[in-house]
This record gives sequence, structure tokens and C-alpha cells, in this order.
Amino acid sequence: MTTLRQLRYFAAVAQTGSATRAAALLNVSQPSISAAIRELEADFGQTLFFRRQAQGLELTPFGTEKVRESREILARVDAMSHRDGKGPRNRLVLGYFATLGPTWVPGIAAHLGARLPDTELDLRESDLEGIARFLAAGVIDCALSYDVGLPPETDRAVLTDLSPQAILPAGHPLAASEAVSLAELAACDFILIDLPLSREFLMVPFWQRGLSPRVRLKTRSIEMARRMVAAGLGVSLLVTPADGEDAAHNRLIVHRPLRDEMPSQRLVFAHVSAPPPNPALTAVAVAIRDYFAIGAAGR
Repeated sequence: MTTLRQLRYFAAVAQTGSATRAAALLNVSQPSISAAIRELEADFGQTLFFRRQAQGLELTPFGTEKVRESREILARVDAMSHRDGKGPRNRLVLGYFATLGPTWVPGIAAHLGARLPDTELDLRESDLEGIARFLAAGVIDCALSYDVGLPPETDRAVLTDLSPQAILPAGHPLAASEAVSLAELAACDFILIDLPLSREFLMVPFWQRGLSPRVRLKTRSIEMARRMVAAGLGVSLLVTPADGEDAAHNRLIVHRPLRDEMPSQRLVFAHVSAPPPNPALTAVAVAIRDYFAIGAAGR
């Protein structure tokens, strides 16, 4: 007989992609997690996860269906346990694209905490491919992401449009210009954001013009890229605006628009619609749209 404990362990493995990480998340032993998954697979008569060496656990199509059902059951149980008015009544998992985190997620979390005190927010950071995969699998309820590579069934609310900007060391010769070209950037040492789909978005406009940027360093962190630029290690091209940098750091970097036409990126709140409607998800969607609409995001 399937138990709530098994479902919680299953949902944690789906969220983390690893029995070891799920055990750490829930503060239980890894063998107990693995045993629960084996028991569920025996009960269901089907495999829940693909076991990929060195890549962790990935939900099978059947596992994707079952994790949705499991999370719905757990959400209902959690809601029932809070009907005494103590603690949050709703729990949502918000995924966010890693480069967006420092700029927007703290403010969004504070805004939701003040506006929706009955909603407990869990955060899950990932790259764009991960966000799409987690949405499709039901590992996350909603996401703050660029409108790139999302599942076809995803509902999107556009929060803002962002244009790529050149990021230059303050003492760089190009910093004296009001705008720079992709050709000028390609001739410099280049710092590349090396994340799936992000790197392609940034590099394709160069390639379309027959340009090959002189990539000196790669990083998966937007803050690391900015600090590399501040240290004079190269120039970069970024979409996500800066936030939370100290005054000394700001003085070491300049931002310049591009002379070349380059597509903007739509920043969206995304979720996969599934009956019945989730009132908590609807409330979070409205609150996040309002956060951007009233300018509280500070952009």
C-alpha cells in the first residue's frame, strides 16, 4: 500500500534528481529513499526513473505522470494540516533561471511573503533546459524564465522585455563610445555565459554576421562574468540587468547598448495549466505580474 512517506520521498527525488540529494533535503538516510522508490515501482508495476550513470535520476513518462499526482496529493494533505489557521496553507515550488535570481528573486519572494502570507514558497534554481524539463515533469509549479525552450503547453505571462547590452571594463577603449557593435566585441577577449540555450542566444548573432568572438573565459554565473569584466579580463554580452552590486564594483563596469539589431528576450512567468485550477498558483501569478507592473522590480 502506498504511503505519504513514499510519496514525499518520490517527490523529493524528482525535485533533486538524486536519491542522495533527496535524503539531504529531507534529513533522512539515502537507503530509505532508495527503498521507497523501489517499493513504489513494485506497487505500480512500472519504472519511475531512468538511471543514468553520472547523470542521476530522470523521470520516465510514467514517472512524470505519477509525480504530478503525488504532488497534488501531498498539497491537499498539507492544506488539510494547516486548516487550524497556523502556518501557511499553500505551498508552491517556483523555479527560476539562474541568471535571473540575484536581480529579481529576493524582491519577488519578499513581495509574495507580504501579499500572500498563507503561501509557502520553495525555490528551485536551474538553467533554461532544466526549467523546461521541471515544468513538463511537474517538479516545479511555475517559473521565472526567459521565453526560450519552454514546453508547448506552457502558459506564459510576459513580465518585461530585455535587450542585450555590452558589459565593458570602465577603462576599456570601447567604454568611451555611446554604443558598440558586435564586430567590436568580437575583436576583444570575451567572457561567455556558458549555460544551455543562453550561450546559443548570445553567440548566434555573432555567427550570423560571420564573426567569431575570442572567448577567453567561460562561466555559468552572471555575477562571476561581471566580476571578470570588472577585473579587466574581457568584455561580455548580457541580457539580465545588474542588481545589488556595491558602488566600487559599479565604478569598474560600464554598460553600453548595441548598434546592431538583436532580438530582445521576453521575461515570463510560466506554468503548465492542469485541471482543476490552482487558486494559490493564480494568486502568485497575479502578485508577480503586479510586482513588475507597478515598478517594484526596480527596472
